[in-house]
Amino acid sequence: MRDKLSDTVEHSRAGTDESFLQRFSRLKTEAREAQHNPAAPEPKEPPTVETEPPGDDDMPPLDTLTVDSDFSGFLSPKVSDALRTAALRKLFHSSQFNVIDELDDYAEDFTTFRSLGDIVTADMKHQIEVQAKRVAESVKQQLFDDDASTAIDTDQTDEQATTDNLVASSESNASNPSSS
Repeated sequence: MRDKLSDTVEHSRAGTDESFLQRFSRLKTEAREAQHNPAAPEPKEPPTVETEPPGDDDMPPLDTLTVDSDFSGFLSPKVSDALRTAALRKLFHSSQFNVIDELDDYAEDFTTFRSLGDIVTADMKHQIEVQAKRVAESVKQQLFDDDASTAIDTDQTDEQATTDNLVASSESNASNPSSS
């Protein structure tokens, strides 16, 4: 590749009147020829013998597997799903993969809370104030209701007494017409 580049640079410096498109076409043609006629023959790989993928019978027993064992055979399409799942479960339960990430949001136990002790948070203070206001309003309402019912009872009692007095005086006037 460097030889082609240096040849191109030397060719352009030689002062030829080659346009951009002509140079582009020439370089493309040289690249195609280089692909079809490689300078050095590439070493051929030895032919691979196609073997049949391993099945359940070819797999080692699960009890003998360790972290360093090769689990790639269990991913073969001829291995049953149950055996593949059991092998992968054994692999992922090993100490190498069975690690809880400290940054995982769901790794902590949020069902138990440590006690705050004597600490009163701002939210707790707010809740106490809200509760105190509710209690004060309910006491005030009860007092108002008690005063209103007492006033109503007093008014009714006063009205009854006035009515009784009027009835009594009218009766006494009716029985004593000369006193008026």
